[in-house]
Amino acid sequence: MSKRDVTRLVMLRTAERLFAERGVDNVSLRELAAAAGQRNHSAALYHFGDKRALLEALLERHSGPADASFEPAIARLRAEGREDLEQLVRVLVAPMVAKLEDEDGGAHYLRICAELVSSQTFPITGLRAGNGPGAQALTQRLVAHMGDPSPALLPVRMMRTAAVLFCSLAACLRLRAAGLFISREEFTEDLVHALVASLSPRKPARATARAKAAAGGAAAPARARKR
Repeated sequence: MSKRDVTRLVMLRTAERLFAERGVDNVSLRELAAAAGQRNHSAALYHFGDKRALLEALLERHSGPADASFEPAIARLRAEGREDLEQLVRVLVAPMVAKLEDEDGGAHYLRICAELVSSQTFPITGLRAGNGPGAQALTQRLVAHMGDPSPALLPVRMMRTAAVLFCSLAACLRLRAAGLFISREEFTEDLVHALVASLSPRKPARATARAKAAAGGAAAPARARKR
């Protein structure tokens, strides 16, 4: 690894820590360079250009390997005849849950993603990182199993999915830090079920019953008229 690459990695790891601790908008590139031990306060500008590019590089460092795992996982499901919504959600969840135990910035990455879900400055859906070929292929397969949502509802479901995914992971980190241990297996099962429900919501039983009753009531006068 060249000296330039080492410096870049140090700055990325420093950015992960500071962004996770203080929030992306609350850390300047000048502060970042100083915290990374750079004498030149413009070092972050030199290596990344601007904060958005730095953030893209930071996210790509973690999301790149996950993206590479998605297409092979989808291919295995198809070969085994097991492709359904739940199994596809498990493909999405597995590398993200693994970040809980990733000591090289995994927890910082999850906290940053949770922040970006509702960020006005750097919304996660507006960033390139995390939207590589694997993620696009997985999204296409998820959509195919969503029960044909309307074009207007599809982006809502995808945003809700990102919020549930990353905010749940960040919550797990907070609870663990407070001394409440949640096993990886138990957390994964709960998260998978929550995401399946988010992606393919069903009408509550009462609402369905009311709709049927209303339809039946409307049909009665029509039957009477036919007589």
